[in-house]
Formats: sequence, structure tokens, C-alpha cells
Amino acid sequence: MVSLSKKLEPKENSIPKYLVISQSLGSIAPLGSVSAYLTFALASSLASTGLASIVGVFVYLLWVIIGYRYSKVIASTGGTYEFARQASGETIGSIAGWLYWISYAIYLPSVTTYLVGIVLPTVINFQSIYLSIIEVTIPIILTLLMISGIKPPLFYSLISSTIEVILIIILGFKVLIIKGFSLEPFFITVPQYDFWSGALAVAFTLAGGGASFFLGYEAKGKGKTIGSSYLIAFVIASIAVIFASYYEIAAAGYSNLGVTNLLNITEFPGFYISEKFMGFTFAFIIFIFTVNSLLGSAISAYVALSRLTYTLVSKNMLKSILTVFIFFLIFNVLGSITGQLQLIYYFTTEISLITLFASHSIVSAVYPFFIRKISKISFIDILLAISSSGIMMYGIYSNLIPIQLTSIISIGVILFVAAIVIIYRYISKSKY
Repeated sequence: MVSLSKKLEPKENSIPKYLVISQSLGSIAPLGSVSAYLTFALASSLASTGLASIVGVFVYLLWVIIGYRYSKVIASTGGTYEFARQASGETIGSIAGWLYWISYAIYLPSVTTYLVGIVLPTVINFQSIYLSIIEVTIPIILTLLMISGIKPPLFYSLISSTIEVILIIILGFKVLIIKGFSLEPFFITVPQYDFWSGALAVAFTLAGGGASFFLGYEAKGKGKTIGSSYLIAFVIASIAVIFASYYEIAAAGYSNLGVTNLLNITEFPGFYISEKFMGFTFAFIIFIFTVNSLLGSAISAYVALSRLTYTLVSKNMLKSILTVFIFFLIFNVLGSITGQLQLIYYFTTEISLITLFASHSIVSAVYPFFIRKISKISFIDILLAISSSGIMMYGIYSNLIPIQLTSIISIGVILFVAAIVIIYRYISKSKY
């Protein structure tokens, strides 16, 4: 057990740049994001998702600029926790770090439950008992992969993510050749809060790129490698997501009613559209690579989360992996027992989205304090911090409307994390 733990310890300067890019792009998972989380955006902003996707990319671009500046200087296993901690102290860092931890921990059952509850049954007529078995088996298999080491999955992810982007482009061009072009997706035809909810969901599809932050200590070239890899993955994924949002709206007929009808037919529109416009063979290829993409995204998120756990909880990678595994398994077992896979997917996605951007808002808000420590602060730095945190908080507000159970739980989680960290820090200080 000791030798295995040592084997899994992060090794300084051990991961080449192309694998760091793979960590970012694989965690975004182009086909997986287009299937699971662009669909989530379409459900809110409907035919306006074309414009919402551009706004969502802009929202996340502000964070990307901030994350890029942080990551070039701070290269660690702590990622965003270290960003906030070095900018504004342990209390703020811990709140941001634990919100990020919860978001990623919830994301794991979200992405795998979407795979089991929606993607697989769309193509293969599984009995419910087999879906329940797969739901529980996935965390076990991914944990075994984690224990085996990260390099093979990352290398494979780089190749498969590239293929996913190519498939998105091929399908999109075929749809647009048949359906033509329209400006309809670039007008707001839904309530403002639905539009912004969709925009933040699009930003969420790109948020996985930050998984590379947690490889800072291990990356060859450290901060420079992390920063440039993060930017490359963001640009590639942004183009793919905006293009996919447009051609999916085109396939639905460029109308809110068309998008609603599409989502009533399927929650895996990538397969449906592929089969309709390209035939079953191409659709089946999309299915295979979507399955691969969702699993790859889960692995990349698991890699990042294990390193954040390593930093926050225990300087023991094996214990960190097993801590994440227990949390992951509990949710998937719950889905397996209840059979409510779609409900769990929506539930976990909403909470993951809100806690992630709550964490990002904090890291953005304290950004000027970080800049002040490393160089002369400018008006642009302050404006960037205010704009990024303000827009994300408005997006969170839009997602909380109308107030539902997920809204209450998400608010409760944020307040609980903040209270526990503040109380813990107060008790710790009072001992000395």
C-alpha cells in the first residue's frame, strides 16, 4: 500500500505539454459537452442559444484571462484554491477551493449518469437492471484507471478529442448545407433569465479546461505550459461549441418550438441529428465517441479533483483518490437503487454549475490582490475582476430563478461551506 501511494505521488516536471493540453481538452470533452451540457443550455435558451453560446464564451473568456494570469505564476496541485489563497489568504482560498471541490465531485456523477441514463438507452435497448449495474461499475473502473496512473488516459484523450472536433465540424456542415443559414439564433426570444441561464450553461461546457490548473506542479514548463495549454483548449472547444449550438438549432428549424420539439424527442440530440442528416453509420460513430468523450471527461475531472483533494485534505494521493471515489460511488449507487438517472443528472448538473461559478466568482473578485503582489495593478485589472465576477454572479442568479429544490440546495451548500471554513479558521486561530 505504501509503495502504491508513493507511485501515485505527483512528480515534478513529469508531464509534457501535449498531455497538459489533453487534460484541458479532454475535461471539456467536445462531444460530451455538446451532448450533455449544450443540451442543458438549449433547454433554457432554446433557439436563442446561438447568441447565448457566444455570450457564454465571452463570460468564460473573462475568467480564462484571469485564470491564465494566475496559472502562469502559480503552478501547484491546488489550482484555483492556491490562486485564491495566495491572492487573499487561507479563509478565502479555502472557501473557493471547497466550492470547486464540491462542483467537481458532483460533476462526476452528473456526467456518468447522463451517459448511463440518457446516451446508452438511446442506442442500445438495455434493461433497467443492466443500466443500474453500469451506473455502479463506472466509478469502480475509473478509480482503477486512476490508480494505474494518468499518462495513458491523457494520451488517448488527446487523440479522441481531436477526432470529436472533426466529427462536430463534418456534421455541422452537412446540416447547414441542407437547412441553410438564418440569423434567428442570434436574437433573444426567451425571458432574460432563461437566456442568461443558457449562457452560463454554455460557459459550464468550457469550464472543464481549468482541470489543467491542478497539473501545474507536474507539468514540464510549469506555469507557462499550463497557461498556454489552457488557452489552446479553450479556443478549440469554444469554436466547436458555438458551431454545434448553431447547427443543432438549424436542425430543429430555427425556432423555439422546433428546439422544444427536438428536446421532447431526445436528450441526446447529437445522435438524433446525425442519424437524420448523415445516416445510422455516422450516428453510431457519434455515439461511440460520445461515450468515449463522457468517460474521458470524467477521468480528466477525476485527475484534477484528486490533486485538489491531495492539497486540501491529505498529502497522500491514494487516500485522495479513494476519498473522491467514495463520494462518487454514493451518488451513482443512489441512481442505481432509485432508477431516477435523468433526475440525478439534472440535479447534480445544476448544483455543479452553481458551485463552480460561485468558486470562480471568488477567484475573480480577489484577482486584483494577486496582481498587486506580483506587479503594478492597473485599471484594466480591476475592471476585469469586477466584470468577470459580476457577470458570473448574475448568471448564477439567473440559474436560481425560479426558486426550486436545486436552487435551495445550491444556496445552502455555498453558505454551509463558507460558514464551516470561517468557523474552522476562527477555532484554529483561537488556539494560538
